Amino acid sequence: MILAFDIGNTHIVPVFFDSEGNIIESFRIPTGLVMTEDTLFSTIKTLTEYKNIDLENIDRVVVSSVVPHLNEIFSYLSKKYFNVNPVFVTLNKINDEIILPADTERGLGADRIIDILHAKTLYPDRELIIIDFGTAITFDVIKDSVYLGGCILPGIELSIDALFQKAAKLPKVYFEEPKSVFGKNTINQINAGIYYSNIGAIKEILSQYKEGLTDPFIIATGGQGKKISEVVEDIHLYIPDLTLNGLYTFAKKFS
Repeated sequence: MILAFDIGNTHIVPVFFDSEGNIIESFRIPTGLVMTEDTLFSTIKTLTEYKNIDLENIDRVVVSSVVPHLNEIFSYLSKKYFNVNPVFVTLNKINDEIILPADTERGLGADRIIDILHAKTLYPDRELIIIDFGTAITFDVIKDSVYLGGCILPGIELSIDALFQKAAKLPKVYFEEPKSVFGKNTINQINAGIYYSNIGAIKEILSQYKEGLTDPFIIATGGQGKKISEVVEDIHLYIPDLTLNGLYTFAKKFS
């Protein structure tokens, strides 16, 4: 059994795969919790006991992390409790799967690496644009395994939090599709502003990408990706578990 960790800025997601790559179960743990390898194991043990998952069957651990200061904890956890050396997702491990031109910084995050890796596995002969709706919204463009570049903009929840934290009189709102751009109260106006600004930005970015590509296949993933995909017609497919399945793809190829 493979245990993979998707360590994001908001949540840590432990995900368990069987030998065929099926997701047995996944959990969500807040990233902000103060943990040691021991408290992390205790949390995982409690969650898995409830789901009747036997941790003795784990023979590989893979970690995708965009929170570097947590990496050491997961290294200790893997060695102490599962007796394996974890494999961390990095560009150096994927050889020619993603080719970065000489003028491109080698700073691509682990979450984006596994998104690209799995999308390429699903659609090996297509030009790809991948949009991941996380804490940040990221765009990645791939053609013939060459990474052409991307964009990063604030995620929907991050934008809402910024308004709440920096503007004293604005409330924290729950993001939902507004009924109209003519908001009649502060909450409606925030929702309308966040919603339509994101849609507008996404449409404009995709429009510019498509000018330089022949026939790109556009994939969305991540929490708010489903809502946005329903109204941005250029997005061909929403894959909710692209990142998690990308962890298995990485594990099979490189661990």
